[in-house]
Amino acid sequence: MLGIGRVRAYCKHSQLQVPIRRFVSQWNFTKLPDRSVLQVTGVEASTFLQGLMTNDINTLVEDERKSLYCMFLNTGGRILFDAIISKGVEPDQFLLDVDSKVSNLAKKHLSLYKVRRKILIKVEESWSVHAVFKEDIKSVAPDLTTQSPVIGSTFCDGGTPAPGVEDTDPLPSKHYLTHPDPRLATLGHRLLLETSESPSQYLPDDWQLAAPEDFTLHKCKLGVAEGSDDIPVGKGTPLEYNLDYLHGVSFHKGCYIGQELTARTHHTGVIRKRILPLKIGGDLAAGEEELTVKNEAGKSVGKVRRIHAGLGLGLMRLKESFAAQNLTVNETPITVSKPDWWPNEKEKETNVKNN
Repeated sequence: MLGIGRVRAYCKHSQLQVPIRRFVSQWNFTKLPDRSVLQVTGVEASTFLQGLMTNDINTLVEDERKSLYCMFLNTGGRILFDAIISKGVEPDQFLLDVDSKVSNLAKKHLSLYKVRRKILIKVEESWSVHAVFKEDIKSVAPDLTTQSPVIGSTFCDGGTPAPGVEDTDPLPSKHYLTHPDPRLATLGHRLLLETSESPSQYLPDDWQLAAPEDFTLHKCKLGVAEGSDDIPVGKGTPLEYNLDYLHGVSFHKGCYIGQELTARTHHTGVIRKRILPLKIGGDLAAGEEELTVKNEAGKSVGKVRRIHAGLGLGLMRLKESFAAQNLTVNETPITVSKPDWWPNEKEKETNVKNN
């Protein structure tokens, strides 16, 4: 992997860029110790990844986008891991920002399909991932609506990025590898640095160092799942984890591993379960056993995926969750909410009879 000196030489292609917003507030930055960088390099790298990932890498290759969110699936269409993909410094080089717990699994999965292609697949131990974020950036719903009036129904973004994500201007500073978080504007940017370096070497002095837990809390407030702790390996389907709402899937690209189940689910237009943000009204600790969310009748309506500082994430049955008068986990009250960045539901069609 190239050192930061070579990265600076690459600055005309990759600069730190931050959204311009009317309200000025504190920018925060933090190292994400649970993230790793997986390098995929070679002339056939883009074609190779295209056949494995849910999103369309051609938008990245052709510089239409600075980064892409996607998932990699098994042959049954279940999620193995999610990733943020950006271009590297070298030609035909792509960097996958993945959960450290599954970095070796990710390497093994890619290597399985490498066959005889001349492609380098390597976990970059000397690089670290950082997040730069500002909580008051509002992520707005896209202009397009879901496919049906039912809450949580499927969504196709038509290949457009998340609102506000690409609304950036260069910041006059030193240069290094950075890109917008492609999921939501309010998730800010990702920085890739050598482990010996600190973002404070390159960021403005008035930017605030935050703890990794602050970024975790930010994601919980938004209702965004990330990594194997939130997305168990080989169990969930992409649309249950809001991949369509987070602009991480293309329904118009060619075939990829695990596509059939995702395409069939999208065609039906209905997703009964999705990740939702949780507010926890008492002391509740995550353990080895999976926590079940129940309604006032004692029926299961979802599973807790994360608990953090009074907030959490749950894979919830949408109709039952929003219809419930009370929701509890082990008698601890919780509430669910619909994120404001979700696309609006399609309006119901009304039949008008002519007299």
